[in-house]
Amino acid sequence: ESTVPAAGIRHIQAEDVSNFKEHGLVCKLISTGIMKDGKLSAFVHPTLVDKGEPEANVPANYNLITLVGSASGRMSFYGQGAGRYPTAYNVVQDCTDLLQGKGFYSPYGGKVQADNSVERRFYVRGDKDAWLEENKQESWGNAVVTKPVSVSAMHDWLKKHPGTFLAALPNE
Repeated sequence: ESTVPAAGIRHIQAEDVSNFKEHGLVCKLISTGIMKDGKLSAFVHPTLVDKGEPEANVPANYNLITLVGSASGRMSFYGQGAGRYPTAYNVVQDCTDLLQGKGFYSPYGGKVQADNSVERRFYVRGDKDAWLEENKQESWGNAVVTKPVSVSAMHDWLKKHPGTFLAALPNE
């Protein structure tokens, strides 16, 4: 079983987009992989980015891949993509391959378990319960913005509330 949690944008509504615009943000479906302290985090979910960032301005059939290295800094690669569904499938497959120890253009390595304890704040609109209220930092209209919670905890919560829309806020 894959340890890469994934959430899509099928439950986004006009009020969400309005809330994002009000805060100078744009919502994009982003696949994230982070290697820190020897631990790999990998997840896919809607993510809010500042409207001036390159990620916010990627049009329909284009893709942007950004790598942030300790020695190289931020490098981004932009170009025509294969379309929404082929691209989404391949992003999830790449994350799954990495966790199974398969490299992109190199020999396979060992299998890796994702550690998604990395914390993010999340915009959540839809179902609410005691856990979400405990982790609420503020409200944006009918939505809740959480205090920092782990990606794994948020995705576990989302599984129990399938009609809910969530998006990660930009890192601060």
